[in-house]
Amino acid sequence: MAINELFAKLKPLVSGGASALGALRKRLTDARADHGADRLTALEKTFELQAQLNETIDVQLTVLQVQLAKLRKTVQFLLIALIATATIAAIALAAAFMR
Repeated sequence: MAINELFAKLKPLVSGGASALGALRKRLTDARADHGADRLTALEKTFELQAQLNETIDVQLTVLQVQLAKLRKTVQFLLIALIATATIAAIALAAAFMR
């Protein structure tokens, strides 16, 4: 008998809880759908930013390659000049010792 009274008291709570649970489930599903759209938008923005960053890096690398090519030519010229100067200095030193 006590169990029947308990069931009688719990029945309205359970039926009201089921409708509340259904409403909560619907709101959570809607929130997930909105959150998914937000995540998709954020992902698209991230890809756009990454594409812009890649373009910027490509331009910077191109400029850097040009500058490095110029630097290489300058270093080669300085190396040749240094070798020539050292050779002339060695010849002059050898001539000074021979006298």
